[in-house]
Amino acid sequence: MAEGPVITVKMQAWVYFVTWVQYAANHITRKCYTNVKNVMIKLGLSKMVLGRMDAGFMFTYAFGAPLAGQLGDMYNPSMVLGVGLYGSAACIFMLIFGMWNNLGEAGPVISNSYFLGVYLVFGFFQAIGGPVGTAVMGNWMTTPEARRNRGLIYGTWTTHQYLGNIIAPVIIVAVNYSGAKWWWGLMWPVFINAGWGLVCQFALPATPEAHARKEAAEKAALTGTTLNTVDEEPAKRGITIKEALAIPSVAGYCIAFGFMKTINYVLFFWLPLFLQTHFEPDTANMISTLYDFGMMPGGIIVGVVSDAMGGRRGCVIVVFLLLLCPLLMVMALFADTLNTFTLMVMLATMGILIGGPNNIVTSAVAADLAEHPSIRGSKSALGTVVGLINGSGSFVACLGQMAVPMITDTFGWSALWYFMLCSTIISCLLMIPKIKQELSGEEDVPAAAPKASGYATISTESKV
Repeated sequence: MAEGPVITVKMQAWVYFVTWVQYAANHITRKCYTNVKNVMIKLGLSKMVLGRMDAGFMFTYAFGAPLAGQLGDMYNPSMVLGVGLYGSAACIFMLIFGMWNNLGEAGPVISNSYFLGVYLVFGFFQAIGGPVGTAVMGNWMTTPEARRNRGLIYGTWTTHQYLGNIIAPVIIVAVNYSGAKWWWGLMWPVFINAGWGLVCQFALPATPEAHARKEAAEKAALTGTTLNTVDEEPAKRGITIKEALAIPSVAGYCIAFGFMKTINYVLFFWLPLFLQTHFEPDTANMISTLYDFGMMPGGIIVGVVSDAMGGRRGCVIVVFLLLLCPLLMVMALFADTLNTFTLMVMLATMGILIGGPNNIVTSAVAADLAEHPSIRGSKSALGTVVGLINGSGSFVACLGQMAVPMITDTFGWSALWYFMLCSTIISCLLMIPKIKQELSGEEDVPAAAPKASGYATISTESKV
């Protein structure tokens, strides 16, 4: 059988970089909007409308992620990524446009219809980046070296969200410091998204085959000759949601990830408010960032450890979640009496223990699942698998977020830590079938799976 295109380290690095930045752009956009909410309220947009926008975004994101994954599997994923970034830019600009025209003060009907409608659409466009970007990464990270280090590669790749969350407040502070109009804090994300959408659409090769054909066409144009090139890829069929759910462990991961994401969302959104019951607001916000800093290396640690364990990521994830349980119990019993240093260390550690599993499930784990023998013949499954896990997780997390106010108002803050402890235990229980498979050797270890014949010749050098 004819050999496929050569996969070079140079091209893998380029794909890694472009997809990393595109997802960082998603988080820059979300965080910049969050940081100008106070101004939008002062200009007449009600808190109720903003609350509905947030809830609507989460549900649209949850239902849009599986659909976005399927679009990326069936069509050119580079184009789909570009559309996601263009759409995000357009939606944020529409928010600015609405504020320019004082639609926030035009009455509840117009405010709800316009701003809520824009943000519902925004949720779908934002849902594209994760599953489709992961699918493009999966198309390129197929060499034996990349497969052996899949946990490390995806663990570092998932730091994109933290870069975005860090850059966003820097943009807002710079706008305020320069004396520019407040809406420039949203306009910069518009430029970033639209600009990087062009990079994704025109400079991101979706597959090694697509890159080989492009190179061959360029050489033919320069030399005036006809060159042999890689055969055209067959039409993409992708897999259906039903087929994705039929892959062993996918359904369990969908629900388990929902409870993991619930813990993460609770800490992300409610930790600063909890800390403000004991510290000044500025101090509380600074302490709460330790959780975010802990999440940054969490995915890398879980990825590296799971690589060392031969790709048995389910076992590593459960160990990390079990280590989280006693910390949540301590917080439930003694959070009000812990000294500041101990509290800071615990929050950073919790960031590692929950952030690691969160990051690795929707990247390296999904890549493993998308290579299951039941669909090994299909190279168009990863986006759907990632979208399904991410979307299902977001839906469960949304329900968890809705329960938080009732829990804290009825039982107090200590009950919230017990709620997260129960969520952690449920995640571990849902992972039991996967653990049994990994420990019994009933499934193929991803790193040891054979290379599909006729796909790609592997090279660590750039082609001449």
